[in-house]
Amino acid sequence: MDDVSLEAMARFEEVLARHGDPLETGGALHALAEALIGARLFTLTAIDMPNMQVRRVYSSHPDIYPVMGTKPLVIDAWFEAMRTERRITAINTAAEMEGEFPDLATIRGLGCNASISVPIMVGNQLIGTINALDAEGRYDDAAMARAALLTIPASAVFLILNRHFSV
Repeated sequence: MDDVSLEAMARFEEVLARHGDPLETGGALHALAEALIGARLFTLTAIDMPNMQVRRVYSSHPDIYPVMGTKPLVIDAWFEAMRTERRITAINTAAEMEGEFPDLATIRGLGCNASISVPIMVGNQLIGTINALDAEGRYDDAAMARAALLTIPASAVFLILNRHFSV
């Protein structure tokens, strides 16, 4: 890790240790993700497999993508790859994003034409995903390797947030 990443990790750890509001931990993870991989738009989605539901538990843009109630879990090939292989998935071009996001116009309005999804597993259960979006080409192979460094910090954040939100 470079000095910027180490400083970002130290700031994250300080917030995690001293948070008063659980959403602070989501913000700290967002700042860490920004330092490691870049993230103009950053959300955390909690997954409740037994009840087949998901819930957004953190958003960098709550006015556009609010923390919200639950919605049904969609089981598709992308989800299965995250759940079974712990696969980090990246889309790097505007063309690749076509048809993948129902809110693509809003996403593009934020200057985002690339996305990365990072599965977070604890105890052999997929408990959530990191969803980061940024400028086209942002999530190359090096960024995907750095994204894997977010899994341990994100595990702690999801465990904190899951104590405060019902999925």
